[in-house]
Amino acid sequence: MTNKELASTLVFNLGGKENIQSVVHCATRLRFDLKDDRLVDQKAVGELEGVVGINPTATQFQVIIGSHVSNVFAEIIELGILNGDTADQAPVEVKEGGVFSRIVDTITACMTPMIPALTAAGMMKVILSLSLTFNWLSSESPTYRVLDFIGDSAFYFMPLLLAVFASRKFQVNTSLAMIVVGILLHPNFTSWVASGDPLSFIGLPIQGVGYAASVIPALLTIWVMSYVERGVDKITPNALKIILNPTLVLLIMAPLALIVIGPLGNYAGMALAWLINLLEGQLGFVMVALLAGAMPFIVMTGMHHALTPIFVASFAATGTESLILVAQICANLAQGGASLAVGLKAKDKGTKSLATAAGISAIMGITEPALYGVTMRYKQPLVAAVIGATIAGCFAGIVHVTLYVPQNSVMALLGFSGDKGVGNVISGVIMMILSLVVPFVLTLFMQKSIEA
Repeated sequence: MTNKELASTLVFNLGGKENIQSVVHCATRLRFDLKDDRLVDQKAVGELEGVVGINPTATQFQVIIGSHVSNVFAEIIELGILNGDTADQAPVEVKEGGVFSRIVDTITACMTPMIPALTAAGMMKVILSLSLTFNWLSSESPTYRVLDFIGDSAFYFMPLLLAVFASRKFQVNTSLAMIVVGILLHPNFTSWVASGDPLSFIGLPIQGVGYAASVIPALLTIWVMSYVERGVDKITPNALKIILNPTLVLLIMAPLALIVIGPLGNYAGMALAWLINLLEGQLGFVMVALLAGAMPFIVMTGMHHALTPIFVASFAATGTESLILVAQICANLAQGGASLAVGLKAKDKGTKSLATAAGISAIMGITEPALYGVTMRYKQPLVAAVIGATIAGCFAGIVHVTLYVPQNSVMALLGFSGDKGVGNVISGVIMMILSLVVPFVLTLFMQKSIEA
């Protein structure tokens, strides 16, 4: 089935064009906003050639495609389906789910589009680490310094990226959202904070906080702005809306962001970082092991993107991460090891090819093809992957493996080099070997036969 045929058949089985409000995609999934979930033929969708699996949630119908999801997405858009990532899209009906479901959906919608930028920034850090390790560049050289701020840019300007994607989720004016959040990063404000001089506005104190690389302040600001923008629109006369609406929103939101929302978000981020550090310090090996073992099931629900603000907050506060990304590395490599074992053991060429490709994809950090197409399908490899990830996570927690570069794949190998020295690199390598080898061996022994 070609991508065009898959797109057409998929839309038909989702209830037709009239039942689809909009669609977006992440690294492996198509995420549909549907009018009526009852019109979906879930069995037919799940059995389509080219569909790895499905994951219905309270707010979206997710179809797992794999690494070529963008090609199928493009064909769906060609059919006239609304692109949910388009800034000037028409308002769509918002489904009411539970509070927790809506929070996860909001965080996912805002953080998922940022993953390519975070991945690119992480790879830049890997290149810099290689440059120092093999003496390709000096940390004082102009080339190194340029590469350094290129790698930092995605994190420094993260609040602005969040403003764009949050404005689409909360349906507020994107340019105004960027301006309001941009105030928190303005050079005059940041230099004023750095000077240590007291800040105030109309006599109200402004907390001297740096918001670069922060997550929560920007999200809270745009959320509040969605109510302010609607409220302003109700009280302004139609003839003056084009002037009064943006002016009033900016005059209200800028002081609120500086005086109230930004500091509250900063405190929330600090509390989150404190909690993570506490858990890592007191229950390190238990937390990493449990999270690594549970990661496949977290991925099934799509909640893994909701963990992004947590590890981003940790990197922003300390420059390191020892819990979420470490657990993801263990889980991803474990899925890869189990899938490669299935590929080795399978007799059918199609199954062998699928499992091998899915295993390599998982090792590189994309686990959905392995999870939905291989390990869940044969059950025993999933058990082996969970056991292997848990063992590797327990080891990582005991020796406190630390990442200095945000990566969740085999490329994290170069992210273990930092203040903790060679010992941390060796521990990271052992953790990766355990993650790959244990599920691989267990799958070979546990899975008696591999059917096509």
